[in-house]
Amino acid sequence: MEYTRFIGWDVHAATIAVAIADAGRRPAHFEGTIPADEAAVRQWIRRQSDASTMLVCYEAGPTGFEMARLLEHLGLPCQVIAPGLVPKKATDRVKTDRRDALRLAEALRAGTLTAIRIPSRTEEAFRDLVRVRSVAVEDQTRVRHRIKSTLLRWGVTVPDGRRAWTGPYVAWIRQWKPEDASRCEAWAEGLSQLEEVDARVKRVTETLKRTWPDHPLAPLMRAFQSLRGVDWLTAATVVAECGDFSQFTHPRQVMSFLGLVPMEASSGQSRHQGGLTKTGNAHVRRVLIQSAQTYRFAPSLHGLVGRRLAACGPWQSDLSAMSWRCQQRLYSRLSRIMARRGKPKALAAVARELCGFLWEIAVWVRVQPTTEGPSRAS
Repeated sequence: MEYTRFIGWDVHAATIAVAIADAGRRPAHFEGTIPADEAAVRQWIRRQSDASTMLVCYEAGPTGFEMARLLEHLGLPCQVIAPGLVPKKATDRVKTDRRDALRLAEALRAGTLTAIRIPSRTEEAFRDLVRVRSVAVEDQTRVRHRIKSTLLRWGVTVPDGRRAWTGPYVAWIRQWKPEDASRCEAWAEGLSQLEEVDARVKRVTETLKRTWPDHPLAPLMRAFQSLRGVDWLTAATVVAECGDFSQFTHPRQVMSFLGLVPMEASSGQSRHQGGLTKTGNAHVRRVLIQSAQTYRFAPSLHGLVGRRLAACGPWQSDLSAMSWRCQQRLYSRLSRIMARRGKPKALAAVARELCGFLWEIAVWVRVQPTTEGPSRAS
């Protein structure tokens, strides 16, 4: 479609700065600021004589996707832009709402912006639930570290045979009490916080476990579980953050999106690669690196992997072939890199290649008839 005007919005909680770039090469002009509410947006659209041939964009941020959904509902095309991929001059040190809107409008007209996939409300609600669990686990980890630090500061030695946060360890810290009365109160408060975060993690996990089979992309989650190290929670996290992978045309884009590619500084004949960029989605990067540790075991389609494959129904034979190929490659890759570069770099490399197999499965699932996929009962 040929657009006549390109609109850059700098969206905030209460206001929207609007800039317009006409087709051609003339500089964009700043139109003004409007309130960030539905009535004001509707009124602004009614004032535009060529609304059907305009294209609007704004950066993804804390305001979410509701404005984009409203514009699409009103028949106005809208793109939500990845903020980290917006071109910016190295010498531009002045940042205002006006300048941000002008830069977006001109970059949209030039075609140099990268639009992100707008999830449905159902997908976004599921992602919120996944992230709530991640926050609960982070809080649980902080409380556990605080308790261990308290024991260390008080000079308390954990009895032998009790590994941290196993059943015997938790039973011991619950029954142990310090001698000093003030420390008893402090210890009781710490245990109370531990019980609270443990209950929250368990509650959110049970809700997530009950919810994911009803997700529109539940067949894709079941297909992901055919890979070793990818359980229902990992599959749910990947799908919640990446959707059906339709926005990625090549597995390298998935690896870059997750920040699993190495940094590079090359010039002339010199080439230097550093650590991971870590500029992408941290939630998926974390769970994939955890999954990569399971590839230290010899390839096998029995046990837990076999049961997950059996639950895939008519897809079992095709997914078994992909799962076996994945295990063979990643098992040899992990052992080889670990011997040369160490465990952390080996896990990062295997997690990066695991992205490629996830992308392959997602592409394969999209072309399958939905009626032949794994059912919820399976």
